[in-house]
Formats: sequence, structure tokens, C-alpha cells
Amino acid sequence: MIIPKSVFVASALVVLAAACSGTGETTAVDAAPAAISATTTTTAVESVASTEPVETTAAPFTRLIELVAEPPAWEDVTFETTDGVELYAKFWPGGDTAVLFGHDYSVTTAGSNGQRPPQSSDSILIYSGTVAREGYTVLSPDFRGHGQSGGEFHPQSGPEDLKAAYDFLIDRDYTKIVMVGWVGSGTTAVVLDASDEGVTFDGITMLFSPPQDHGLNADVVLSDLEAPIFFVGSNAGTSASWSRRMSAKALNSQGAFVFDRTPTGLQFNDVFGPEFVGRILEFVDGV
Repeated sequence: MIIPKSVFVASALVVLAAACSGTGETTAVDAAPAAISATTTTTAVESVASTEPVETTAAPFTRLIELVAEPPAWEDVTFETTDGVELYAKFWPGGDTAVLFGHDYSVTTAGSNGQRPPQSSDSILIYSGTVAREGYTVLSPDFRGHGQSGGEFHPQSGPEDLKAAYDFLIDRDYTKIVMVGWVGSGTTAVVLDASDEGVTFDGITMLFSPPQDHGLNADVVLSDLEAPIFFVGSNAGTSASWSRRMSAKALNSQGAFVFDRTPTGLQFNDVFGPEFVGRILEFVDGV
């Protein structure tokens, strides 16, 4: 049953600040062409005729997606994990491509400023709802112990919960499933795809995701995983160095895009929100 929602929860800005806090690397790392920021005017590239670098101007990014003020109505759905935990999810049926949105975990992690705000599908609703409005099928689950899902959370259960969400879409005959993983859930998606023969994502986006997260190690499987992966980071913290390093290691990297630090007094969504969603959807359509 579709249930209209009149209250829009958008705590993603607070989460992003926590996810990207910390001290990033200052060593310059070459990025893939797709990783040139829209606010960056030039980038050094190697000349074919000589070893001297030349300056080239980056074309402005044009696929800007306005963020929703209120998300479209969604279906409240539930499904069960293999160990009997009932999970809740927001589900927007749409086009043939299914986008599986994962939220971060409500645990303290390296780089965060103490305990993160409570995490659930509500935390990323401004993004999942925007993608749903664009006509894509979207499934946004609550991991166990988060939001409206049952059970008690521990990071090692993340892959099992994500597998249940993936199977929900498979059972509904979706054949193209792209994972969009916010922070820890991006790490989880890589680990799941690499370890479970029953899961093959058509693409994975790691949004500010760490290479390791509470015993889940995506770093060791990136060079073997065939799924195309797009890495997104921010110069506000360690996610920039994470994204660039993982992109260089991944077998099928689609580049590492690093957003500039948000100017003082402004919010990430106010400055980069439309480009952020636009780049996600550009990757989704390209895989």
C-alpha cells in the first residue's frame, strides 16, 4: 500500500559533516577525467609530445538535479533476512533500473566527531526521494537495529541485510540493480558483491565510504571485483584520500570524484546537492 508522507526528514547534511570530518591527505593524487570538480577550472595532464604538464579547462557539469522539497509517496515494505530478522524499507516502483540506497550505520567510526546522529532510510531521504522523483525504481532499507527494522545491529550483519534487500528486488524481476552506498553501506556493498555468488551489482557508488569499516574490508577485494565502481569523496576530510586510493586499486573503477570543501557558512546541499545527485545518476545510466 502506498502511504503519502507529509513530513520530510533531511538529516543528511549533519551526517555528511560527520562522515567527512578528520584530516585528509595533502599529497596530490591524479584523478580520472570524471573526477574533475565542477568548481575546479584547470587540471594538470601529461603532454603527449613532452613530459611538461599542460593546463586544460574542465567543462562544467550540466546534469544538475534539483533536490526534492518533499519526496514522492512510497510503499512501506518488509522482508526477512536468512537469520529471521524483519527489515523495513521505503520502496518506490518506477523504471526498469532499480537503485538500492544504503544508509550509514549508527556507530562511532574513525573520522567522525563522536557518535553519529541516528541513521536510517530517513537520513538519506533527500537523495533517495530525488532519484525516485526522476523515475527510477528505488529501494531504501533500514539495516537491522536502525529505523523501523528489527534486530540488533552489528557491522558484520550488514552484508546479510543488504543481501535481503537485493533479493527483494530480484524477486520482483529487476535485472539491473545499482547500489548507492552512503559511507559504511558502500563498503558493505563491495564486500557483499565480492563474497556472495548470488549477488552481482550492475554498479556500485561508494559515497564518502571508507576502505575498511568495523571488520568489513573492501580494500582487499577491489582489485578482483568486476562490478564498475564510482567513488565520491570530499576535500572536507579523509574521504578524498580514501576515494582516490580505492579508485586507483579497483579493477573496474569509473573514477573518483572529489567535491571541494563547502565554503564557511554554507551547507553541502546548497552548494553541491544538484551536482551530487546528477553525478550519481550519470553513473547509474552509464553502467
